[in-house]
Amino acid sequence: MVHPCACLVMENTPFKQQKLKAWQPILTPAWVIATYFLVGLIFLPIGVVLYQQNLDVVEMAIQYDGVDASTGLSTLGASLQNLSPTSSCSLPNDSDGNSFNLNEHGCVVSFKLQNDMKAPIMVYYQLDNFYQNHRRYVQSRNDAQLRGQPVSLPISTCDGATQTTDFKYNSTEDLAPNAVRQKYNLNPCGLIANSLFNGMYIYIVSLPSGEYLNQTQMYGNVTVLNLMDQSDLAWKSDLDTKFNNYDTVDANDLYLWQNQKYRWVIPSKVGQEPIINKTAWTKPTTSYGAETERFVLWMRTAGLPNFRKKYGRINTDLPKGTVVRFLVSSNFPVQSFDGRKSLVISTLSWYGGQNAFLGLAYIVVGGICMLLSLFFFIKHKLSPRKLGDTNYLVWRGNKPN
Repeated sequence: MVHPCACLVMENTPFKQQKLKAWQPILTPAWVIATYFLVGLIFLPIGVVLYQQNLDVVEMAIQYDGVDASTGLSTLGASLQNLSPTSSCSLPNDSDGNSFNLNEHGCVVSFKLQNDMKAPIMVYYQLDNFYQNHRRYVQSRNDAQLRGQPVSLPISTCDGATQTTDFKYNSTEDLAPNAVRQKYNLNPCGLIANSLFNGMYIYIVSLPSGEYLNQTQMYGNVTVLNLMDQSDLAWKSDLDTKFNNYDTVDANDLYLWQNQKYRWVIPSKVGQEPIINKTAWTKPTTSYGAETERFVLWMRTAGLPNFRKKYGRINTDLPKGTVVRFLVSSNFPVQSFDGRKSLVISTLSWYGGQNAFLGLAYIVVGGICMLLSLFFFIKHKLSPRKLGDTNYLVWRGNKPN
C-alpha cells in the first residue's frame, strides 16, 4: 500500500514558484556604451563641483603635543610658543596631565591666515592613534544611566570603570566642603565617559591693522578673548533623547563636575559664570553635567583612530593676514599610547569640511566609465559582431567556427 506523501507542498502561485514576470535587459553594445557614457556624464560634473568646493575650504592645523610634536602636523603660517621658559604644552608623562595650570602646561598656538576665512569657522581638536573604536571601549557605557534613569549596582556594561577612590571637588572651586578621600560611584560610568578630552582653547584674534577684537582681559602679554561660540555643536537627536542629568544628586556618586579631571570642563549648573583662563565655557552655561555638548560629542565614538571633534565655532569673517591665537591649556596626556594632539581651524563648504577624496572618487569613477564607453564604441565600430550569432554558441561539445 502506497501512503500519500506528507511533505510540504508549496502553493502554486507565481511568487512561491518563482515565476514572477521579470524584465532582463539584453546587454547589446548600444546598451553598454550608453550606460557607461551616462554614468560618466553624471559622475564627472558632480566630482568637479565637489572637488572645487573642497579647494574653497580654508584649513590650518598644528600639532602641539605627542609624537614628533616639533615636526608634526602643521601648516604654513602656524606657530607654537610657550608662555614662559618653564611652561610647555607637551606632557611627557601621564602624571603631567590634568593640571589646568597655564604656567606649567600652557602655550600659544598661532595661525597667520594666508587666505580670507568666511564664517562659520570651525575649531576642532584632533587626536591621532586613539582607538575609540575598540570593542571594549565602545561597549563601556550604560545608556540608561546617561539618560538619567536610576540603575542598580554593579553596572556590568561599564567594564570595571564604575568606582574610584578620590577626593570630591566642587566644580570651579578646590575641594568640596568636608571632602575626604573615599570610594565613590562614577556617574556616568564607563571608559568613554571617564577618558573625556579635557584640553582647553581660549580664542584670541588680532586684525591685520594690529587691533584686537573686543579684548576682555590680559594674561601676561597675551590678550584673551571669549568670542568662540560653543553652542549647537552636538547632534540634536543626541541632546534630546540620549543624555539627561539625574533629578537628585547622590552623595555617594562622583559626577563629572566633581571629578578633579573635569571640574573646569564640565559645569555643575545652568547659568554658571565662566572664569577667564580657567573654565572651558566662555559664557554663562545653558546646560551642565551629562547634557554638556562637549561631553555629548565625546560620547559619539569615532570609527577611526585618527579623528577630529568640534570644540567651538567662530562666527566672524576673518580677512587674510589676521593672526588667530589660542591660549592652550594642555591637560590630556597622549604619550602613553604614542598619540598626537592637534588644533585645527577650518571653514565649511555646503557638504562639510575639507574632504578631497569624495570629489576625486566621483571624478575617477566618471573618467573610467567614459573611457570604457569610448573603448567599447571603438571596438564595436572596428569589429562589430552580429547579435545572436549561433556560430558563437558552444553546444554539445562543438567549438564555435
